[in-house]
Amino acid sequence: MYSNKKIGLPIVFSILIALSGFQVGQETTERVPIMGDLVLGDYAVGYRTIFTYDQTRKGVPYSDWDGNLTNNHRPELGRQFQINVWYPAVNGSGDPINYSHYVDLRGRQTNFGESEEQKEFAKQTMIDQTQGLGNITIGVLGSTKEDFTSENLDQLLEQEVYGRLNASPVNGQFPIVVYPNGGSPAFQSITCEFLASHGYVVVAFTTKGRYSSAMEISTIGLEVAVDDFEFVLGQVSEQPNVDMDKVAIVANAISSSVGAAAISRNDKLKALVSLEGGLPSAFEQGLLNESVFYLPENITAPILFIYSSHPSIDPEYTFQLKYADKYYARFPNMSEWTMLNYGMFDAFVPDILGKHKGNTQKGFEEAHHLMLRFLDHKIKPVRRTSTLAGGGETDKVFDATILSSQTEIDSTFVMEGIPAPPDIATLKDRFLKSGGFDEIERIYNELKENGNSQPYSKAFYKDYRSWLAWQKDEDYTYRQRLYELAYDSYPESTLMNYYLAYYSMKVGQNAKAVKHYKNALSLVENDPDLTSSERESITNYSKSDLKELM
Repeated sequence: MYSNKKIGLPIVFSILIALSGFQVGQETTERVPIMGDLVLGDYAVGYRTIFTYDQTRKGVPYSDWDGNLTNNHRPELGRQFQINVWYPAVNGSGDPINYSHYVDLRGRQTNFGESEEQKEFAKQTMIDQTQGLGNITIGVLGSTKEDFTSENLDQLLEQEVYGRLNASPVNGQFPIVVYPNGGSPAFQSITCEFLASHGYVVVAFTTKGRYSSAMEISTIGLEVAVDDFEFVLGQVSEQPNVDMDKVAIVANAISSSVGAAAISRNDKLKALVSLEGGLPSAFEQGLLNESVFYLPENITAPILFIYSSHPSIDPEYTFQLKYADKYYARFPNMSEWTMLNYGMFDAFVPDILGKHKGNTQKGFEEAHHLMLRFLDHKIKPVRRTSTLAGGGETDKVFDATILSSQTEIDSTFVMEGIPAPPDIATLKDRFLKSGGFDEIERIYNELKENGNSQPYSKAFYKDYRSWLAWQKDEDYTYRQRLYELAYDSYPESTLMNYYLAYYSMKVGQNAKAVKHYKNALSLVENDPDLTSSERESITNYSKSDLKELM
């Protein structure tokens, strides 16, 4: 795999956090067993649920994982959102609750009313989905497990949780962590309470599909989920205790790809944690790359990848995110769903998702301490004296090091992001104000000198070409120079060869035009970037122009 491998950034491997003695703040309330040995922060945790509607879209029915619909909703009220919020709270305020409170909310995703019938529905849903996740897990691990029963669930429901219902928020503004998940809030409540104790407002919600509560596993499904994400963030932005300049995403499973898509569209988002997410898989990269909204070059926020051994997961699928600092930590003896609450539930219901080689509680705790350290550096940031290697104010060094552990992590590495180009609006402005196309070439060459072999994306050339065509390049000179750069970056691209040939012919460079028309014809049939109609057009126009030139 990638054990202690140096890629890009010089890595100084050391044990930055002695996990057995990691201390960040004084505990503010009695420890609760469901939190295991997680080291909690300086704050008590409040919890509340916001029930609201997006009235620009109609409501959807509830769907189970098999696709059965429960039409317990009023579509005319709007698209339903149950937004779960954990936040730093005044110690001792609010009402204590048990884990049953979070499970009960599973029955109120599409119909916000509360009833005994909905509570029973939520419990059965939790049993069915836990059993389903266990079946998936043992298929990967090759182990066995017992059925998850109502008696097993009762053991969990009675557990006291760390958050307190409707506690008074402390004064001040705090960074936001958004955690979308299909089982919200019952699947990720421990993570949310842990982060809130360390000074974050943590927001969890269930992403939905176009026609039901189940998210669609497709490119359209990702785009709809990002729309949901932005609606939720907009609702949270109205709260007085949030700092909207410090927003991060934590996501598990396919929601990590939702996070990447959201960051591609919104550079206000400052960091992403892929917590056993599907982002480093060929399948989800394929879904993302089919979206016209997803541009890897737009992702400059740092990303922490926490992942386990899985046949579909490989960090190399994320190396294309070249402008982002990327941190990787592998937990080889965990599995995808144990980074949800299930990793801690093993202590109450042994092998709840099947037998693992490692200690799922220990792995969960190590991953969460690492995640906290990452978030503190990337969106807080803070200095604090804690039990670190060497002691002292060492939090600031995360950019040059990554946590290594003797227990559940077997490999870590870092890939440093390279300098990103200015956005297209800035490049248009620089053209107009700072020396025309000479400035665009200067920026290109500067980026190449700093390690960026393809400074401008393929999409950029199309958009910039169209902009130049409007009364800025009457003699085609700038567009010919533009495609000189394009060919330099993408010599195997049919389109880059074709347009360089076309504009070279326009400016009288006929020999160059012939060369690149021939290149385009040799590439056109096997170019995956082209549609069938584009192949036909390029072939016909290239042959026609070659006849004229030769």
